[in-house]
Amino acid sequence: MSAPAPTLYDEVPYPSALYPHTHPNRLATMATLFGLKTAAVEDCRVLEFGCGDGTNLIAMAYALPQCQFVGIDLAGLPIATGQQVIRELGLKNISLKQLDLMQTPVELGPIDFIIAHGLYSWVPENVRDKLLALCGRLLAENGVAYVSYNAYPGSHFRDMARGMMLYHATQFADPDQKIQQARALLNFIADSKEEPEPYHQIIKNELNQVLNRPASAIFHDNLSAINQPVYFCELVEHAAHHGLQYLSEANLWGMHMGSYPPSIDALLSSLDPADVIAREQYNDFVEGRTFRRTLLCRTGIKIDRSLQPERLYGLRFAADLRPAVPINDDPSLFPQVFKGPAGAELESSHSLVKAALTQLGKIWPQSLAFEDLLTDAQAHLGGNHDNSPREDDRLALAKALMQAHLGACLELHAYQAPFVTVVNDRPIASALARLQARKGSSISTLRHEALRLDASLSRQLVLLLDGTRDHADLSEVLSTLIKSGAITGSHEGEPTVDVNVAASCLLEGLETSLCSLARHAVLVA
Repeated sequence: MSAPAPTLYDEVPYPSALYPHTHPNRLATMATLFGLKTAAVEDCRVLEFGCGDGTNLIAMAYALPQCQFVGIDLAGLPIATGQQVIRELGLKNISLKQLDLMQTPVELGPIDFIIAHGLYSWVPENVRDKLLALCGRLLAENGVAYVSYNAYPGSHFRDMARGMMLYHATQFADPDQKIQQARALLNFIADSKEEPEPYHQIIKNELNQVLNRPASAIFHDNLSAINQPVYFCELVEHAAHHGLQYLSEANLWGMHMGSYPPSIDALLSSLDPADVIAREQYNDFVEGRTFRRTLLCRTGIKIDRSLQPERLYGLRFAADLRPAVPINDDPSLFPQVFKGPAGAELESSHSLVKAALTQLGKIWPQSLAFEDLLTDAQAHLGGNHDNSPREDDRLALAKALMQAHLGACLELHAYQAPFVTVVNDRPIASALARLQARKGSSISTLRHEALRLDASLSRQLVLLLDGTRDHADLSEVLSTLIKSGAITGSHEGEPTVDVNVAASCLLEGLETSLCSLARHAVLVA
């Protein structure tokens, strides 16, 4: 079979990225919440359509050596780039293939987790249909497919801006000019009124979106010849034609859109509770949603949407929470407020819950299994609480953890990623992070998140963390680099040209940097 012809993705590569919502850990967790038992995260088969250079899939394969991964993409250059990375890392559990999705062999199945991120809305109708047909053919009995797409009604605004961008950009042949001129047009329209009317405010909002995206992403997304949003109900109906049903979104808070005015709440509550599709569609109408990350499973699989707290007993928990004020000697006396990232807050008066949240905050970003968390919370309470947890205590903790997750204060996990949070004498950064640091400033953490390193100290530090150097060795090498001018030093958080001052400040900064890498899940045992 001859290789597919070169594509625009060969001419202008799409930016490499991690997509945390696509990780088997997330997909298995969501399935568990709705009563579906998937393959174990540590021992599963994963297929990604439209994998690009494989950055997303390679990070998974590195962290999950017992799993099998296959990535498919039509563009040859990104695939070749990813294959080189796989060879450099010596990974044996992943393969990337340049392949037309229309010619994908069904012998690849059964697949436990299928990923199609940023594909459905950007391909012709027959390819969209083939994509869902393949999901229906290849998905394992209890498998989960992730499909992301642009959604109406919110994308109507984006369509309007995109149409004008396309009209203007067609005058220019060079991709860079197309991108520059498309941005310029939106800026011209947004600034055409001193006091913007609603129309101009919409264009301004779209302009802000465009300005915050990489140029190559704008070229392939906003200026693509095909960019077809759909209503949520249309995607569900299409999936049903291929033996698939709606499971959930990739996160729970994507399905629970918050509080509405009483009149709106009353109308939504009047809908048939069993008609989850209608409820989700009306939520999209109210919210003006532009993008969805939808999970699908096989038709006929029983889905329980009651979110029973007991389902949390088989999961793990992680939370970057801190008490707003120091906890009293007797924590059972008063309600306690916990603060999380991005201003999130959680309050509890239950002594066991407060002890559990305190413990999770101490060990972040590590996670704890439910029974271990329950045991640690009991130990923390000591004489203030019965050491044999009753079933009502267990259930109270599960309910509180569920509410914390719904409030985006706590993470749920189906497995523990292989990172360490204690900095040892000879710290080691993951081989993947060291390889990526050689090539750029963005690395993949073992929590499947992207971490941007500064161009000097932290990037050089990651490169040195191969387990052969103790802290004194690291300090000496970095000091030499600073004195040679190879990297810029700092004093009191500000860059300094005084290399002696910078070198003298290095030791304290080194320990801080190592701890930061540990908290970002970059270090391994």
